[in-house]
Amino acid sequence: MTTRLTLHYTVSVVVLLVAASAFLYWELARHLEQEEQDYLRQKMQVLRVILEKKPFDRSGLNQEAQEEAGISSRSRSPFYLRVLDARGALVAESPGMDAAVPLTAFPTTDASGLSEGEWRSADAGMFLVASDFVPSPQTSAERWRIQGALNVSTDQDLLARYRFDIGAVLIVGLLVAASVAVVITRRGLLPLVSITRATERIGAQQLQERIKTGPWPSELVSLAAAFDQMLDRLQDSFERLSQFSADLAHELRSPINNLMGEAQVALSQERSAAEYARVLHSALEEHGRLARMIDSMLFLAQADQARAAPSLAPLDAGAELRKVAEFYQALADEQGVELTCTGRCEVLADPLLLRRALSNLLSNALKHTPRGGRVTLHAADILPDERSLSVIDTGTGIATEHLPRLADRFYRVDPSRANSYVGSGLGLAIVKSIMELHGGQLRIDSAV
Repeated sequence: MTTRLTLHYTVSVVVLLVAASAFLYWELARHLEQEEQDYLRQKMQVLRVILEKKPFDRSGLNQEAQEEAGISSRSRSPFYLRVLDARGALVAESPGMDAAVPLTAFPTTDASGLSEGEWRSADAGMFLVASDFVPSPQTSAERWRIQGALNVSTDQDLLARYRFDIGAVLIVGLLVAASVAVVITRRGLLPLVSITRATERIGAQQLQERIKTGPWPSELVSLAAAFDQMLDRLQDSFERLSQFSADLAHELRSPINNLMGEAQVALSQERSAAEYARVLHSALEEHGRLARMIDSMLFLAQADQARAAPSLAPLDAGAELRKVAEFYQALADEQGVELTCTGRCEVLADPLLLRRALSNLLSNALKHTPRGGRVTLHAADILPDERSLSVIDTGTGIATEHLPRLADRFYRVDPSRANSYVGSGLGLAIVKSIMELHGGQLRIDSAV
């Protein structure tokens, strides 16, 4: 990332420098060229006026040529002029012009107007040249040919030095831009270095580590905050997983110890067939408990990995409640608990999973409702797109501090409550997973 950002920054700066330098060079070259052309045209116009006003004043023409030669000797751009008559004979010429700019250097012209061009001398350098005809006032058949040459070598040298300077500026600008880009990029990416070091420190024993933000850009502050939130979730999940592993070991140890103890007692001496049958029946109950626990754990694992995809179908929730209530009616009568169903609504759910969730809730309610109590199954529409299926009992209730963890796997409120019935502590966890598979949630309200 540092390399890419440095490259992009450097290229952007160099492109801007090249564009600015090219524009300035073009402006300078255009300005110098315009000045040179204006100067040459002005001199040609002055010579034309002299010929039109005083066509036979050769002394005046020679004086003009001498003056131009004197001025040019002190100028950075020497100027030469020449006047030829209609027969091509020399009338006036600046000193040294014949050697610097011969007749062949000028463009051919006619009476239509001024002709301009460029000519490079091997010794004197670069010239702008112009040629024009001036008609005689006595007869149109006679006319003078005037020639002017402006040495622009100094301006060309100036442009050459400017190009060299531009090249030097671009090279220096490239190096400076690359150096500055590296510094800026590294300073800008310091938060990422902090994030990287923080992640390197985090392990199974250092999940409490967090990223310490500073005066960072808002994007990286948001990234660090999101990363810390992810660590919070990971730490919570890891702690739950560790607790789950410990609880699982404890839950599996009890039935296995029971099986081993009964088997050792039975083998310690000769037993009757009835005694062996009792041991086998007891072992069968423990095996059944293990099988139910494994089945529940397998279901939860599949639900966690979204493999237990529900087969959704429109259902009459009231009818589903009544079916579950009918199945538990005999148990409710035996325990002296009144079981009723109220309300109705339409739900989109997997019938088997829905009945399993309701069965877990109803079974739990019956186990904790004393004789003479009441359990009510209720279905209701809450919002146009929200339904509520409730199992309400008149049991002893649960303290508020236990409610957030009731759906945790193997969680028990207290030993006395846990020992009041045989269970694995996975029933509410299964209900929660089934609700989440349906896009819903499990909510537990209770008071002692």
